[in-house]
Amino acid sequence: MIVRNERQALCVAVEMERRAIRVYERALMLTADEEVLRGVREILQDEQEHLRCFSSMKCCCQAEPEEERMLIQAMGAEVLFPGGVMELERARGLSTLKGLYEFAADSEFDAMQKYAEFAQRCEAKNVKEAFMSIAREEASHYAELRRRLAEID
Repeated sequence: MIVRNERQALCVAVEMERRAIRVYERALMLTADEEVLRGVREILQDEQEHLRCFSSMKCCCQAEPEEERMLIQAMGAEVLFPGGVMELERARGLSTLKGLYEFAADSEFDAMQKYAEFAQRCEAKNVKEAFMSIAREEASHYAELRRRLAEID
């Protein structure tokens, strides 16, 4: 997907975070394993914070019809979490903590790369830095999930 400017990047980032939240909210309804539930809740809190950050920046930018089309395309192409909660289930993320962490780590890695790419397309210093900050946070989450996976193994 090609993002041409910070407004488009913010539109797509908001949708990526909304999708992440929907996947993890569905996961809460579909698993009974207490360990997995705790893991999902922790991850969900991070995604909700990212959504708040991007939403506050997006409200300062007026969306154009082209950006709205791009947002719909992003949803259709499933930029983040391809396969949604069904893919989480296939990865055994609803039944094992290891599966959840592997799925989440892959998603964090994808998001980290995408947000760093978006930062490169931003002219406004505060928006660029917000994307880089969240890319660094995603990198930190990724590293933490990898560490937890190593402990499980």
